[in-house]
Amino acid sequence: MAGGLAIILSGGGAKGAFQVGVVHELVVNRGVRLDIVAGVSTGAIQALGVAQDDVPGLLDAWLGIRGNSSIYKERPLGVIGGLLGEDALYDTAPLKRLLKGFANDAKLRASGRKLLLGVVNLGTGTFRSIDESVPGIHNWVYASCAMPLFFDPLKTRASDGTEEQWVDGGVRDVTPLSAALEMNPRGVIAVRASPAPHPGPVRTFPNLIKIGLRAVDILQSEVSANDLAGAALINDLIAAREGQLRALQSEGIGGAQAARILRPLDVQIARYRFAPIRIIEPEEEVAETLEFNPAKIRAAIDAGRRAVDREWDALEPLLS
Repeated sequence: MAGGLAIILSGGGAKGAFQVGVVHELVVNRGVRLDIVAGVSTGAIQALGVAQDDVPGLLDAWLGIRGNSSIYKERPLGVIGGLLGEDALYDTAPLKRLLKGFANDAKLRASGRKLLLGVVNLGTGTFRSIDESVPGIHNWVYASCAMPLFFDPLKTRASDGTEEQWVDGGVRDVTPLSAALEMNPRGVIAVRASPAPHPGPVRTFPNLIKIGLRAVDILQSEVSANDLAGAALINDLIAAREGQLRALQSEGIGGAQAARILRPLDVQIARYRFAPIRIIEPEEEVAETLEFNPAKIRAAIDAGRRAVDREWDALEPLLS
């Protein structure tokens, strides 16, 4: 929907509870209309809730989590099972059931919102955006959450019968800004599940799985920060264009003459479909990627609501 307001939602596993607080505060408490919704990994779940106009249901789904077993279960053989042919360390049947029960293709089609879910073809390494027209959307939300090694891929068959495996879109794009900008939005709200990387207390990790998960945490946070590194440049370019227009007007130059002067800059802004971007992120990490602790989920949701309040003045120009 050209000219609509976009929101992008990054990966981060259980940290996505922060995003739930953000979207609930924006959509339910403050009545913000989000027209374009792009998400990967845990952000794909939040994206589905917004896109099918069911943020209250999204909140209920997260508050209904009773622990890790609500999302995944450990396989008896663990790493050894992987060596013997299993696709992943964990059994994700609980997550698949949750997503199937929450997704509603009819609501999604009726909402009028644009949905973009990021997934990666494990065989080719290519990134694909799944939109609201694709049947069985719950399967693709799961695929976007399917963190390699830990969660098994979604398996499909291509038109020629070739088996394909689909995994977490965050493998290639943790924060799908480019996908949202392709829709030519009037503005973008980017919601990171993790804070920007910063020095903190020294921690140690007791085993291979914990070390691997922490490595994923670090990688996702760093890639997300890199994904959004151009946001300040985009905002500065748009601000410079507005400043130049005001300077021309102060010299008595307006209308068609000002448009001609600004045309080279406007062509480039239009070419890349730049739009103002506002970033919302937590001030601190509440949980680890696969730590679905109910108390921490609630704390992260509350932190998301507070973050909207903190950033509201900066967000308001995008809302009109």
